[in-house]
Amino acid sequence: MTDAAGDVAVRPADDPYLAEAAEAWRTARTHQLAMLREGAEKWSAGIASLLGLLGVLGVSLQADRIARLSYGGKAAVVSLMAVAVVLGGFAVTQSYRAAYGWPRKRVVASDQDLLSWYSSLRTLPGVVAARLRGAVAAAGAALVAVTAATVLPWLMPSAGPPSPVVKVALTDHSTICGTLLSSPAASQILLRRADSGDVQAVALSSVTRLSPVEKC
Repeated sequence: MTDAAGDVAVRPADDPYLAEAAEAWRTARTHQLAMLREGAEKWSAGIASLLGLLGVLGVSLQADRIARLSYGGKAAVVSLMAVAVVLGGFAVTQSYRAAYGWPRKRVVASDQDLLSWYSSLRTLPGVVAARLRGAVAAAGAALVAVTAATVLPWLMPSAGPPSPVVKVALTDHSTICGTLLSSPAASQILLRRADSGDVQAVALSSVTRLSPVEKC
């Protein structure tokens, strides 16, 4: 104990467990970096496995339904998956940095260099813990993004069926291939030609055969 005049006196501690607590604190600080590294190593494997499983189950099984979405729906799903990939990559990277660190060269050629290195060593457990927390948070956010990308195709309406592509044979023995459009007149059909992109009206009286095709 130190009084106001600066005199020091020694007396037994009030709490009999204070010495045990101080020793436990010293031991914990001695081994905390190794414990954090070991825990981060287990977390990194778990995060990588979780993200891989979500990628397989959440996206590949939805491929057909995603393909039927409108352009806006597809853009939303792709954006969510891009966010999930970025967050997942950040989570894996940070978890591995927490578990194994990042190798770098450091020169200790003086007492000041030694003290600087020791100061960095003392702050390293906090840095490792922050990286591990960031990795877990990013993995959780990636899980939310993947879940949203999985559920979204079931909530958004599918795009309308595509216009049929047809090949039309005419009475003059020529053919036209293109996309069949709706026509305001019952006596003709409208085609968007595949070769030029122009819309052409074709009288039904000049049509000898109309056949659906996959592409022109």
